[in-house]
Amino acid sequence: MRLRKESEKIGKRRNLLLELIVILAGLLYFRLFFYPGSLKADLQVKVIENKGKPTGNQIFCIEKELTIGKLNEGGSVFGMVSGLVVAADGRIFVLDSKDKKPKIFDSSGKMIMELGCGGQGPGQWLFPAGLQLLSNQMLITNDPGGRKLIYLDLEGNFLKEVSYAQKITALMKFIMFEDGNRFIGMGMTLSGNVLSYDVAVHDADFSQLFKIDVLPVPLPVGGTKVNPFEFSCDFCLDRSGNIIYARANNYELRYFTPEGKLFKIVRKEYQPQPITRKDKEEILKMLPETPGFNVKEIVIFPDNFPAIKSFFLDEEERLYVCTYEKGKAPDSYIVDIFSREAILIARSEFPGQGHVFKNGKLYIIEKDQEEFQYICRYRVNWR
Repeated sequence: MRLRKESEKIGKRRNLLLELIVILAGLLYFRLFFYPGSLKADLQVKVIENKGKPTGNQIFCIEKELTIGKLNEGGSVFGMVSGLVVAADGRIFVLDSKDKKPKIFDSSGKMIMELGCGGQGPGQWLFPAGLQLLSNQMLITNDPGGRKLIYLDLEGNFLKEVSYAQKITALMKFIMFEDGNRFIGMGMTLSGNVLSYDVAVHDADFSQLFKIDVLPVPLPVGGTKVNPFEFSCDFCLDRSGNIIYARANNYELRYFTPEGKLFKIVRKEYQPQPITRKDKEEILKMLPETPGFNVKEIVIFPDNFPAIKSFFLDEEERLYVCTYEKGKAPDSYIVDIFSREAILIARSEFPGQGHVFKNGKLYIIEKDQEEFQYICRYRVNWR
């Protein structure tokens, strides 16, 4: 009996540590975004090296034209934005993971409706995270809590849900290919005491087709500390279904075909950005208070931030790489802009995070001095 109780106690503690790793990874992902690593290329892989300064004299400019979510009495309609997409007709879909609801706004910024509700039934979610617009016809959100993908039409009607509970321990991020039959995802796997994040392409039944990368994560047992940036990464798809992927330790982006063959590596010279005491305090503030276990005690910070904060494509397939180099305005960072040919053509200061291009406009998740979040739309101009 005593051995059984001890075994149950160890099991519960292990599960708690596992949950804390998921919380840590999730919070840092949605608030900081993740990134790049190094790879030896064969002779068939094209390697493009960029200097620290852009070629040419192009200048990227933005002008704010709309702020969405601001309340008349102060504050915001948003709790914590973890997903943002824009439809072809200008409707704006925002996933609020704190309220656990996607919210729909028209092109003028007026809220039309809220979708769904929390729960474990069909079309309900425990912790919605991430939002994708597929072929401008349906919305897909991931529920790591319920371990399923939920599909809605653009009017908010529930279409279907697909469970990945039998195949993936936790899906932290995913992007569906346009054919709807495959997706690239960052999934957590646990084998014995070895925890890792597998970045891989799966089919519609969540069977793994091939891996892009494996990111080992140490379990915080026996005094082990966790560097949250060590297992950080990001990826996106271009219009041809090519995968662009990066890890956290170098300024290096890797391009894979839809079948998983590496065909291009893009690098850029960069200046490492030190992590200050204030930076550490702000990151630790985001972590939850957990009864019986102080998650903040397991975190250890490196001397410098990763080379890359996030990246995304515009409608012309220019690549925008957000760095940790801080801009002049509060909560703004320097973004490197690459041409379709992966040549650095401009650098610009961007506010906020979660950037989305649609119909020639730029949408950004921003926050004010009181930490309230809003969606801002900008006119874009190249000169």
